[in-house]
Amino acid sequence: MGEYLGSSAGLGYKIHEAESVFDVTGVFSGMLILTIFVIILDTLVTMIENRLLVWRPGQASTSANG
Repeated sequence: MGEYLGSSAGLGYKIHEAESVFDVTGVFSGMLILTIFVIILDTLVTMIENRLLVWRPGQASTSANG
């Protein structure tokens, strides 16, 4: 939250700037960009995790055994 409010450049700054002049389109555009970025990042981390932790049993096999 501090990076969002205390920044002087970047996406958080643009969202804060749009909020201060009641630019609803700018705020929602920034939030949409952040949402897309987080979804992509989460997908990449999940793919890497699944690739590196192949020895870990999955949820389906754990619930079937117990």
